[in-house]
Amino acid sequence: MSGNHNRSNESLRCRRHMFVSTVWIREAMEEFVDTYGRKRHIRDTLIARYKVRTKRRRIRTLDGIELDTLRMGEEPERAVIICHGFAGNKNSVNIVALAEDMSRFYTVYTFDFRGHGLSGGDSTFYYLEVLDLLAVVRRAIEDGNDKIGVIGFSMGGMVALRYAAIVGGLDSVIAVGVTGDIKKCRKPASMLLYLLLGNPLGRALVSWIYDIKVSRKWKEAAPPGDLMGLIYPQPLTIIQGKDDRFFSLEEAKELYSRAAGNARFKSYADFGHADEGYDHVLFKYLNSVLDEDFAGDGEAVKGEVM
Repeated sequence: MSGNHNRSNESLRCRRHMFVSTVWIREAMEEFVDTYGRKRHIRDTLIARYKVRTKRRRIRTLDGIELDTLRMGEEPERAVIICHGFAGNKNSVNIVALAEDMSRFYTVYTFDFRGHGLSGGDSTFYYLEVLDLLAVVRRAIEDGNDKIGVIGFSMGGMVALRYAAIVGGLDSVIAVGVTGDIKKCRKPASMLLYLLLGNPLGRALVSWIYDIKVSRKWKEAAPPGDLMGLIYPQPLTIIQGKDDRFFSLEEAKELYSRAAGNARFKSYADFGHADEGYDHVLFKYLNSVLDEDFAGDGEAVKGEVM
């Protein structure tokens, strides 16, 4: 009887585990698809054309990848480089809206990260993408800009943080919807993303679903959280939505806490993930941050704004 009872308990535990796992996977997939949309939906409804005059250029990274870039706005003096998130591109609706709004005050650069949009190469999430941002920064400097600010969303924000820590020299760093280490995230959508990117079959699936090119070879970069102390004295601003489906407010605050006395933190309700939260309120805040950073001596006053 005892043996039968133990087997019955074990069977019950297995069924419970399978049920919890099934629910978790279903929730994770729903969150993941809700954020990025289906392949056809991305192509048909989340892509926008620029209404302002743009100058398109192909530039090459240090490792030979060709990037598709656009420049718009004021004559070169103060540059703002906008970095899209994973599975997005420079023609994502809110990236276009932000770039056009910013172009009234700055020289604005948008581009497709490797493996995305019209750029060549394969995505490595945020490892080699630092070379992409380096190529755009160099182009902005060659154009004659004296000040360089970077606004990055999700993956683009993590690239901006890594760039600021490894390369440096930026006059403003703004990261929206980021985490210190995706491996430690506990939201279902971020856990699923890490699971998919961590194996060849998952990367192939992501490439097919979202019409991007993901590298078959995968090397994990040092997470942004481990590099925060190296960003100083570049002014840093971290922005997080309280209802972000990928990264929690607590994870963003933990990342902010690692900054070496040179950061701001701002959170918004009803914001969503990364550039989903773009509206005139966020634009006003971004514009004020850039103005302050560009006018300053290279150091932001650390402070948390809720």
